[in-house]
Amino acid sequence: MSEPVWDPATLPPTAIDPECTLDGFLGLEWLEVTDHSAAVRFEVRDQLKQAFGLVHGGIYSAVAESVASLATVRVVWRDGLLAQGLSNSASFLRPVTAGHVHVSAHCRARDQREWLWGHEFRDDGGRLCALVDVTIAVRQRRA
Repeated sequence: MSEPVWDPATLPPTAIDPECTLDGFLGLEWLEVTDHSAAVRFEVRDQLKQAFGLVHGGIYSAVAESVASLATVRVVWRDGLLAQGLSNSASFLRPVTAGHVHVSAHCRARDQREWLWGHEFRDDGGRLCALVDVTIAVRQRRA
């Protein structure tokens, strides 16, 4: 990875230990984060599945929003801005039942108020399993 994920020079101080948050529960392994892209992976385990043994669709959306939010805030925080999820749209293409899910995210467009991120989710065989688009709102921090 190019920089530590929770680098205090690029991210606000955390209110909660990241290991105690949803991101910690998901078990995200950050592989790379830049100003325009990010890559993570997570292990498939029963707690992330729905009752029929597939990774729950909400997991894909939660992972995508976490990745897009952190990748955006690490760029805008130093300019006095904050970032938070505004919308999330997912398409599920193939089920994942075991192994790891590999996520690549790319910033498709950005302006002063919104960043649009596209995420591809692939299984260990490299097969495309889900696509998730996330729009991140970028706003001025309150004093």
